[in-house]
Amino acid sequence: MNNNLSEKIADASKTIFTYCMARTSNREDAEDLSQEILYELLKSAGNLRDEGAFYGFMWAVAGNVYKQWYRKKKLRNECELTDEITPAEEDRYFAEEEDSEEIALLRRELGLLNEQHRRAVILYYTEKNTCTQIAEKLSVSESMVKYLLFRSRKILKEGMNMERKLGELSYNPKSLTPMYSGEGTNYFSDFMKGKIRQNIAGACYNAALTPEQISLETGIPLPYLDDEIAAMENRKILVKDGPRYTTNVIIITTECFDEMEKSAEKYHGILAEKIGGFIDGNLEEFRALGYTGSDFSDNSVKWQMAARIFLTMVRLKMPSTEAPVTGWGEHAYLYLMEQMKQEKALFNYCTVDGDQGDRIQFLDYLPKPTCEHHDFYGNQRYINILCDIAAGRAGDFSRYDMDAVDFMIRRGYVIRKDGRYFSAAPVYTQEQAAAAQKMVGDFIDGTILGILADMNRAAEKILSEHTPKHLQDQVKTIAAADIYFSGICAPAAEMIRRGCLSTDWTENEMPSMYVCLNR
Repeated sequence: MNNNLSEKIADASKTIFTYCMARTSNREDAEDLSQEILYELLKSAGNLRDEGAFYGFMWAVAGNVYKQWYRKKKLRNECELTDEITPAEEDRYFAEEEDSEEIALLRRELGLLNEQHRRAVILYYTEKNTCTQIAEKLSVSESMVKYLLFRSRKILKEGMNMERKLGELSYNPKSLTPMYSGEGTNYFSDFMKGKIRQNIAGACYNAALTPEQISLETGIPLPYLDDEIAAMENRKILVKDGPRYTTNVIIITTECFDEMEKSAEKYHGILAEKIGGFIDGNLEEFRALGYTGSDFSDNSVKWQMAARIFLTMVRLKMPSTEAPVTGWGEHAYLYLMEQMKQEKALFNYCTVDGDQGDRIQFLDYLPKPTCEHHDFYGNQRYINILCDIAAGRAGDFSRYDMDAVDFMIRRGYVIRKDGRYFSAAPVYTQEQAAAAQKMVGDFIDGTILGILADMNRAAEKILSEHTPKHLQDQVKTIAAADIYFSGICAPAAEMIRRGCLSTDWTENEMPSMYVCLNR
């Protein structure tokens, strides 16, 4: 297109805008229409052979574009909410029997309104409340209600003319496993069990999003997200900056976990061999400590030794500083893992204390449970009863306590013999526990500590590369928690594969938990 035509189109732009203003109801529509006409002129002007016929050509194009624009506008107007619309006129947009594309768009946009705007619209159009009644129900002024309705109509109108794309999480939701390492009750795991909360966290992990954007990313209507987002913010899982939210805990993705595991796999066999060799070479010395249960089967004693080694390795690599305070007031490190395979997580570990200073240590083997710390955690009566049985303090139980004892017998924690009750888990005095721990401490020498340090450095580097900038300050502590998988679970799996440890448990023996008495 030559310069003369370009100049003519530029000069005609004001005339075209005036033409559009005369045919539309507002400036916004006039601007949209004039842009469409100018675009069509620029696209088609190259075909004009006689520049003297330009203005006739221009008005012909303007007329054709206007006709097409008007037809589209008329279709859109059938579902627009005008400022003057009344509840009676609006009924057809909220009627259950309507199933047109426009009604679907309206319902989509209603699902993206924030709670206050959405509630005002529903109360007015669906439940037929007056502005005065709505003001009372929402605890706002009547003028505020009118503003909410006006803004809602404008937002809905604009939204219905927009193309919105749902995010990947809407059809491919994440499955995240809550991970907890700390003291106190693990409220985090129960709180994050639901898929909605997991996918809210996934949506806001790499980018700060508004609630409306979270809704589009997850495919979940905003009415179902409002309370979930508020609860997650209250528990510090999300943080809010202006209108946007970001996830406040690290998510270890499958890709990140696989990279960390691959970097550590060369050490798994070395650790399994060293730990297995120590257990086989010191089995009789460990029995000689004389704790209750030292006469258990070889496999149960081996698991006792392995449990102490694994737990010591975890504690050695945990950060020396106090864990941060969670949204529940506990001190703990919280993070999420994407699609964690069950065979990768072999253990839960937990310590609970009785009222008289006795301690129960659990190392739950997850693929084939022998003990479950959940049977006792948070239930002080059960803890005290088991400690009393282990210490030989148990007398006549009340009917109420017998319910607990019967439960422990059924679950294998307690054995009844000749009218007396005994712990099925090994029981140590403080002196015996200290001697056992010294054996383990002497074994975990520079070689093992060096391996753990190498694994931790690699895990920290990899995790940092996969973690958003706003969460980098958590990388060091969460990477240390990777020792749970690379330093314990993977070597333990290799030891089981090699036959050093067996999951063929001996009857009436709890191999991987023990009681340490306060005497």
